[in-house]
Amino acid sequence: MSLKLRVNLYNASLLPPKLRLSFSRLLRVSVALLSLLLLANIFAYFSVSSLEQEKRDLVQIKNQLSSEKQVLEAEIATRTPSLALVKQVELLAQQIELKRLLLGELGTLKAITSKGYSALLTDLASVADSSIWLSRIQVIEERMRFEGYTSAPQHVPRWVEKLQQVDTLKGQAFSTLTMSRGEDKPLSFVLRSQDTEEKSQ
Repeated sequence: MSLKLRVNLYNASLLPPKLRLSFSRLLRVSVALLSLLLLANIFAYFSVSSLEQEKRDLVQIKNQLSSEKQVLEAEIATRTPSLALVKQVELLAQQIELKRLLLGELGTLKAITSKGYSALLTDLASVADSSIWLSRIQVIEERMRFEGYTSAPQHVPRWVEKLQQVDTLKGQAFSTLTMSRGEDKPLSFVLRSQDTEEKSQ
């Protein structure tokens, strides 16, 4: 029987723990990070340089435009308007004003002729008399003048009475009625309405 002279004291738990990050691995990671930072700094430097160059170009363009603006403003300040153009503009303005006034007058005249004159002619037709025929009708504002012929003088007063009953002439006062007879012509008459001045008197 042999005796065991050696004792095995080795145990795996006695070994130091294995580190995941070794010195060589840490060195490689550091070199990679430094390389990335260097590349980022280089890219930022070139970007900033490009932006600064663009800024300098824009400032130069701005200064050039400001100079041109000052030159143009000085030219405008020294320039005087052309007298011929000023007169032409004034003439055109007067023509436009006259045309505007003319359009207003035409509108008023159209309203008078479309409403009053046509209604007057309609009323005259309603009191037409075979013994009286009109040769001229003149209406200026409130003044009226009727000229015509009649076969007998007594027919005119009756026609005037009928005339004062129509809507357009209701209440209208006539100031003068003159009659005359020419050679080989029928009896003519002129009927005038009363003026505003005569009414006030």
